[in-house]
Amino acid sequence: MWMRDAKDFRSYQCNLATLRELGKWFDYLKEIGVYDNTRIIIVADHGYYIENFPNLLMYDIGAKLDGEAFAPLLMVKDFDSHGKIKTSEEFMTNADTPYLATKDIISNPTNPFTGNPITDEGKKNGITVFHSDFWKVHYNNGTVYKPGDWYTVKDNIWDTGNWKYLGHY
Repeated sequence: MWMRDAKDFRSYQCNLATLRELGKWFDYLKEIGVYDNTRIIIVADHGYYIENFPNLLMYDIGAKLDGEAFAPLLMVKDFDSHGKIKTSEEFMTNADTPYLATKDIISNPTNPFTGNPITDEGKKNGITVFHSDFWKVHYNNGTVYKPGDWYTVKDNIWDTGNWKYLGHY
């Protein structure tokens, strides 16, 4: 991770302050005796293009891509977890959140709106992601985004060979 300008430092400081406050909350949960008996899932909605991880910069695959924009925070502390925080390199997405929340709690969980099973199988062959600078609602056409760049990624986001550019449409 590198730091070049005020934007980098602002992003770092904001994230660090958030993680510090989460640590205080975890300590509080331990003090009141509920930490061990609690599953905690913290998920961000998206990453951001700030080029802090050079190994995620892929400017030669057809479009300028900073994979960090597709690498949001996902933290899971399961029931009865102990010890130091561990980092997992397992291929995960925000869409895994319902699966993680129901795993080993609800037998055969289903989406209440679609009736589809809640699993983590949908990413087995990789996922398709979309990027557009036109993310504000007033730039787009109601529920349809203006054209942007489409990519697929599978298995390990840190391996640039796992990313493919599909095109701008």
